[in-house]
Order: sequence, then structure tokens, then C-alpha cells
Amino acid sequence: MKALLIAMVLVAGVAVAGPLDELLPRPKVAEARAGAWVEGVGAVRVGALTEADRAAVRERMGAAGDAAGVGEGVPAGAYVLEVGAGVAEIRADGAEGARYARATLRQLAGLGRGVAPGCKIVDWPALRWRGMLHDTGRNFQPVGQLRGQLPVLADYKFNLFQWHITDNHGWRLESRKYPQLQAPENLDRSDGFYSQEDFKALIAYAHSLGITVLPEFDLPGHTRCFRRAFGLKRMDEPRVRQIVTDLLEEAAGLLDPKVTPFIHLGSDEVQGHERVPGEWLTGWVNLLEAKGFRVVAWGPGQNPPNLSRPLVRQYWQGRQVKRSGAEPYFDSQSGYYINHVDPLELLAPATYQQPCATGAAANRLGAIFAVWHDDFAEDPREVLTMNPVFPAIALYSDAFWSGRAADRMDLYGNLPDPRDPAFAQAAELERRVLAHRPLHAARPFPYWRQTDLRWRLAETAEDLPFAELPWGERVVAQGTVFPQHFFYPQSNLTDGKAGCVWLGMVVTSDRAKTVSLYADFMNYSRSEGRKRDLPLVQGQWNAKGAKLFLNGREIPPPRWMQPGLTGQASVETPLVDEPWWVRPPLRVALRQGRNELLVKLPKKGWKWSATCFFPEPEGLTFAPPERPAP
Repeated sequence: MKALLIAMVLVAGVAVAGPLDELLPRPKVAEARAGAWVEGVGAVRVGALTEADRAAVRERMGAAGDAAGVGEGVPAGAYVLEVGAGVAEIRADGAEGARYARATLRQLAGLGRGVAPGCKIVDWPALRWRGMLHDTGRNFQPVGQLRGQLPVLADYKFNLFQWHITDNHGWRLESRKYPQLQAPENLDRSDGFYSQEDFKALIAYAHSLGITVLPEFDLPGHTRCFRRAFGLKRMDEPRVRQIVTDLLEEAAGLLDPKVTPFIHLGSDEVQGHERVPGEWLTGWVNLLEAKGFRVVAWGPGQNPPNLSRPLVRQYWQGRQVKRSGAEPYFDSQSGYYINHVDPLELLAPATYQQPCATGAAANRLGAIFAVWHDDFAEDPREVLTMNPVFPAIALYSDAFWSGRAADRMDLYGNLPDPRDPAFAQAAELERRVLAHRPLHAARPFPYWRQTDLRWRLAETAEDLPFAELPWGERVVAQGTVFPQHFFYPQSNLTDGKAGCVWLGMVVTSDRAKTVSLYADFMNYSRSEGRKRDLPLVQGQWNAKGAKLFLNGREIPPPRWMQPGLTGQASVETPLVDEPWWVRPPLRVALRQGRNELLVKLPKKGWKWSATCFFPEPEGLTFAPPERPAP
């Protein structure tokens, strides 16, 4: 009865425009109209694109400079969605565009609490491949956990799931020819593996959602457990050639190249004892090509010689990689390795980094973000709680669907000064992402508002009063700040010569109250972070001398559950409270009016960063410290 009443009101012409401004990825054209569609009540009609629809797409692509190579056609996946009084009309040439239109309609209804506002949307993907990688070789994830993530990818118009299914820690696909690969003694960390039925069922389920699975068998590197299973010391022992041939034959026999057209053969990070003769690699590629599959390999990696056609490359080392003019490629450079980043760090690359930024347009296939949880995860769910998987899906959906007008690697780690007109792009993307948090209430979604913060940076090793610190001109508006970035020095805020920086911010509170505050000064990766950087010390924020002050009073760190962990052994000890978003925030007392928040951040170790923000900022405003008079 309630739904019927809502429908009657909306059919009368009441327009609800809010959700239209919150869609992710953002559609190319979105016009508000009167009327609305109520989930479970309104009708959905599906038809083909009209000539007027195609002309509208071509015209808009031409205006955006995206029309090269399109000719008289429109991109695969283009669609038109018109929502009116009780009816949603979808127009698309084929199932792909219709799926994306339905995803948009579902999202509109979800954001509108069951009501999709009247609108006309014209949209298409700028990049053909838009994906996520999970490494289940190192840390096995049950099929149910993987299956639960696929509809979320589909809702955000991703169409590729890279399944990294083998690594040093195990060959996780059942082999009936070589069952010793799944023997518990030949698997590290977990004896979990995927049966051949599991493998086929997950691929079929993904296909039903419009997602192509890219299975990856990482060879000849990353093969410790493989070698253990066969008693091998080196990968160039003659019998390896036939074993791998048999395994690829077996895996290919489980796949239909019409559903799974690509197979990934790894080839990266091959150590000396893992190198194989080049003709072996060529033979394995030719075997799969003859069965109708296209072969993908990492770049850089061990290259097979004398191929009949180029491999598809997956690049992982950033913009310094030289793109081959002959090889199609997709982009998963360090900016998309979310196991290395803090959740708030995602906003800058998602806003300003252009996927597939170089090379011939015909060879730029798309982008994929990767979840390499290299450290041991005792519970498979830790892969989803210790890494910002679901915020990354929402944030990167926009960049991967529409691309970016410019490739601002100078803004990889740090957002622009909020007075820079470019800052509005990040604030707008963040606004949309935060509107999606309620849609993920049952999932870990560690992302909070940060673009309203206003820090200044002072470079000095001296301990000076807040007002006397040599505050710089630039204002920094983010919750995680990198004076120097660990991957991309183009985005550094300082040359680091002072050896120490201070971050200061004035927090004005509407009344005296106790509030939550997140703070962290280690930013450990989930990939050997404690091995790469200094260990936590009980009673200190970090071993580098970081300090946190509120109104001149030093705020102590939490009591660490695992201080002192470092070296290789730390990789096999699961993270517990090291990532700031999995531990409770601090509780701090603010006075009414002005409060001074101050961070001392000496330089040392791999990551030089500070995370400090209020997750519930209601009643708070933020301003940079006043600069001393000259």
C-alpha cells in the first residue's frame, strides 16, 4: 500500500533529483526530468538505440575528443536510460549496454531509498577493460567470499575479474593429473584450493553478471610450492616443460574461450633459479593460442621469443615503463595496488590519474586495481577489512569508466591546494562516494570525509609554539598527508632537507565536547610493511619520533598489540591493530571555539606520512594556521 501511494505521488509529477547527482561512475549526460520510478512497482521497457541516440553519443564523444576510431558506430556498452512517471525505458544495442543501464537504474533506486528520479541518461564506457585483481595464491579466499564481491563490481560497471590463482604459497586450482599440487604439505599458510567445479561455477556466475574472469597462472616465477610438489630445485629442469604443458592443457579444458577469452601466464619477478628457456614460454603461449585463448603477461617479465602475434601486457611499474607500439596493454601500475595504500590515499589517484595514459589509442585497453595482501591473513575476511576494497571499487569506477582529461602524477599522493580550481574535482568525487556509504552498510567501507580539512606544513626540526612555526603558503586538505611519497616523488610536498615537518590545523568547535579522532604515523602496507619499515614501539606513535598535540597537550598512542615486529617473520604474523581503520578511534576533548591540532613528523624509514582527521566532523570547522607576519 505504501509503495502504491508513493507511486501515485510520483506519477503526479514530483521530481526527486538528488540521486542523479550521486551516481558512480558519473554518466556523460544526465538530465533531470519530472516523474519517478519506484522499485518493485514501476515498469521497465527495453529496446534498441535509435538513430537519434547514436547521433547524440557520437556528438558528445566528438566534443570530448573521444571519437577517434569510432567512425559511424558507437562504443560497445553505450546505453540510454529514460526514467519517467512509473516507467523506465532502456535503449541499448545488445546485452552489455542493457546491463549497464539496469545497474544505473538500481543505483538510482538505492540512493533514492527505492525511488529513481525522473531523468534521461546517455552513457558509454571510455575504456573497454575495468577490473579488480585478487591474489588468492598467497591468501586463499573461499568461493563464497569471491562470489559476494562480483555483484558489487557489476553494480559499478566493472567487467573484468583477474583471478591470481597461483603463487609461491600454492597452486590453488585442483589438478586431477597432478594431485600433489593440492596436498596440504605442498601449500603454505592454508590448505585451501578451488575444485574444478568451483572454478567453472565462479566463472559462469561472473559471466552471468557481465564480468569476464581472467585466470592467472603465474609462471615460471612465484613457484615455491609448485617446485616443492615435484621435488624441483630449478624451473629449467627438463621435466618442468611437460608438467606445465599438462597443467595448461588441463586448465584450458575447463574453459570456453567464448566466455574466458584470456589466460594470464604471469612471467614477472622471475628469479635466477626460476628462469626457463625462452622456447618453453613460446610453446606454452602457442598451446593456448591454438585453443582459441589470447595470452596475457606482466610487463616487465620474462619474454617469450618469436611469437606469431604480440602478447597482451599488464604493466605494473608506473609511467616509467616504455610502452611497446605493437602490444595492447592494460594498466595496473602502483597507484592501483591498494594493498600499499591507506583508504584516504585513494582519492588523489582516482581523481587525477589517467588510466592507460600512453601509447597508441588502439592498444590502451583499460585498467585494473589489485589487492595483493602479501602478509598472512589468518581469516580470509581480513583481506577485505585490512584493504580498502569496497571504497576502491566506488572510487576507481569513475576513473576506469570515463578516464581522466589529464594525467596529474604530481597529484598522486597529495591533493592540490583547495584554492586551486582542480581541487573541486576531488571534492566532487568524494561527495559522491560518501553518498554511497549507506549502500555498503553490510560491508567494510573505510572512507570518511577529508576534503574539508585545512593543514599547513612547517619544515623545521625545532620544537616551537604553534603560532611560531614557519608555516608554508600551501594549504593541504586531506586526512592522510605525504611530505614525501614512497612511490611517486613528483607529488612530494617537501625536499625533506629539514628532516622533520610539522602539520598544524585550527579546529573550531560549536561547543565543548568529546569527539573521535583517527591518527596514524606508520601507514603500514599489507605487503611486507613491517619488514620494509621500522617496528612499532610501545608508548610511541612510531620509532621515528612522531608526536600528536591538541591545544598544547601531547596525545599518547594506543597500546599496541604487536610492538617490535620486523623482518621476514613479521610477514607471517597477521596484522591486528596496525591499520588505523581497524582499530577504534581516539576520544579527545575539544573546547568550545578555537582548538590547535599539531603533528610532529620526523623523517625516517620507508613511508613518511601522517593520518589525522575527525570521522564525525559535525559542528566542527577547519582552517589553516595563520602565517607569522614577515
